[in-house]
Amino acid sequence: MRKLSRIIIIILSVFLFVSGMVIAGFILYGQGVFDKPDKVFNIKRPEVVNDNKDTQDTQDRIKQLEDKIIQLEEDRKIPFPEPKITFLTQDQIKAVVELWCPDDDYGYGSDFISIGSGTVISSEGLIITNRHVISNEDWSVITASPTCYVAITNDISEEPVIKYTAELIAYSPENSSDFDFDVAILYISGVCEECENAPRFIPSEFSYLEPGYSDGLNLGDYIAIAGYPTIGAGTFNFTEGIVSGRVGGFVIKTDAKIDSGNSGGSALNNKYELIGVPTWTISGGAESMGYIIGIDQVFNWYNNKVMASKSKEVAY
Repeated sequence: MRKLSRIIIIILSVFLFVSGMVIAGFILYGQGVFDKPDKVFNIKRPEVVNDNKDTQDTQDRIKQLEDKIIQLEEDRKIPFPEPKITFLTQDQIKAVVELWCPDDDYGYGSDFISIGSGTVISSEGLIITNRHVISNEDWSVITASPTCYVAITNDISEEPVIKYTAELIAYSPENSSDFDFDVAILYISGVCEECENAPRFIPSEFSYLEPGYSDGLNLGDYIAIAGYPTIGAGTFNFTEGIVSGRVGGFVIKTDAKIDSGNSGGSALNNKYELIGVPTWTISGGAESMGYIIGIDQVFNWYNNKVMASKSKEVAY
């Protein structure tokens, strides 16, 4: 009997416990606890960050930096290389000529021929080159006529063809300075009658390069060198670089490649206007530096001294 009473008591206790849990569950459900578990576990939802202000601040800073770069470029406090704006045309290529200048005693004891480059600068056939291009083997200036033979290319993959003769108008005297004003002026005087591929007549107009300005060039400005270097397989050669510095009043330094035979050729800006005459290369170790005579000084010399002088030798 005692055992039965004990069982009844246990059953009643379990019943009361379950009933209490059920009642508690109904109460909690009625309060909506089971619909919002994040409140039970105190879960904090992540807040959506409004980054519009940060984005605007970043854009403002970028705009300020862009404005600063533009101002620096305008002030030319640091170099900004200018890109090419066009392609070299066939007429511009034809204006860069190769010069063959025989020694005064050529065929009479000397077989020396000075070969270099030149640039046609007018439709009448004026040519700028270096004085040392029109020099004999002993470095004296050639006095024979014609002074040089002019070769022009119609195909950059082929060697230029000698078509015309040229006579010397004026040249600067040699001096002992490291950077001599090494300039000469020729004009195309006739066709090369003994040359197989020469034309019958001189054209009414020659292809020529428009002049640019050299005094306004700044560090980092674009420079190209065109001519016929001896290591260039005899064909037209074109190299690129920048203004690397200056020496004295008329010399521009460049890292654009200049080799023997390029002397007297063309130094061009990004519009492919003539801004100088390639003249020297100075090597040091594995590197070299090219030197150009600025075109502004060449034209000043020509207009103020050559035109006013009746002598072929005109002091700088």
